[in-house]
Amino acid sequence: MSLIPLIYSDVYLLHKPKHTHSENPDRIKRALEELKNYPIISPQKVSEEEVKLIHDEDYINLVKSSSEKESMIDADTYTSKETFNVALYALGGALKAFETNGFGLLRPPGHHAGRFGKAFGAPTLGFCIFNNIAFPIRKYALTKVLIIDFDVHYGNGTQDIFWNDPEVVHIDIHQDPRTIYPGTGFPDMIGGKDAEGTKINLLIPPLGGDDLYEELIPIIQSVIDDFKPKIIAYSAGFDAFEGDGLASVRATEWTYYNMGLLSNRFERKYAVLEGGYGVGLIRGLKAFIYGLQGEKKVYSKNTSSDAVKSRFRNYLSEEKMILREFWKI
Repeated sequence: MSLIPLIYSDVYLLHKPKHTHSENPDRIKRALEELKNYPIISPQKVSEEEVKLIHDEDYINLVKSSSEKESMIDADTYTSKETFNVALYALGGALKAFETNGFGLLRPPGHHAGRFGKAFGAPTLGFCIFNNIAFPIRKYALTKVLIIDFDVHYGNGTQDIFWNDPEVVHIDIHQDPRTIYPGTGFPDMIGGKDAEGTKINLLIPPLGGDDLYEELIPIIQSVIDDFKPKIIAYSAGFDAFEGDGLASVRATEWTYYNMGLLSNRFERKYAVLEGGYGVGLIRGLKAFIYGLQGEKKVYSKNTSSDAVKSRFRNYLSEEKMILREFWKI
C-alpha cells in the first residue's frame, strides 16, 4: 500500500497572529508530528494574477494591503507581513495535491472565502484567506467534480464560488447553522439557476455523534453513484472531532475514516486542510488518511442521545425531501 503524499512547506508557518488565536502555526506542527513517516512534496506558489480565477480583484487587493499593514481583515481573520505570500503558496499546495492525489497540509485555510471574500451574509471570513479547494478546479477547468466538505462549519465560500456551476457538486456536512458560525448552510440552499440540486447541505445537531454521520454516508454514496464524478475533492476539517474545541459535534476516528473510504474507487482525489485545532488534528486526520489509502482499520463509533437523534431525523426528513427532486436517494 502506497502512502498518500503530504503537500507541505515551512512557508506555511509564516502566517502567524500577533496574539493568541486558534488558527496558528502550531496546528500544522501538531499534524506533521502525527504523520512523520509520510512522504512530503513541496508546493510552488501561484501568481497573483491566477488568484483572479477564484476571487475578485478588489478582494485580492484587500488581502494584499492588509498583509502589508499586518492588520485584521475582520474580527476573526488576521494577517501578518507574510500572509499574502503564504496564501499564494497555499493555493499552490492545493494544486500540487490535485496533481499528486495528495493531502494539502496547508494554511491559511480557505473554505469560508467566497468570490468577493465574505459569502452568503457571513459576518467574517472565519480565519480564511483564499479558497484553496476551489483553485485546482478553476485552474484546470475541471468537470464532474464532487467536493465533500466535512469541516464542522459550513463551507460558504466554496459554495458561493460554485453556486451556478452544475459541474461541481458540493456536499457540505456541518453543525446546524442556527447554533454555530457562519449562520447559513441550510438544506434549501441548493444552487443557482441551471445548478439546482448540486449544492447539498447536511446538518448535524449539537452533541451529534458518529451514528448520525453513519446515516448520512449512504446519502453521500447515492449522490456519488448518481453523479458519477471524475474527481473527489475534500475540504478536510477536523473540528467536528469530539473535544476539538470550537464546536459541539462529537465525531471520532470512525467518522473520518469512513469519509476517506468514500473515495476509494476513484483514481483522482485530493484533499486540503481546513479546520481542526486540537485533538481532531491528532486523531481525526490520521484516521481520514487511512481511509483515503484504503487501509483496513477498525474503529468503534459513539452514539447520540435519543433527543439528539430525534432532532437529526427531523433535519434528515427535510433534506431527503429536497434531494429526491434531484437525486436517487
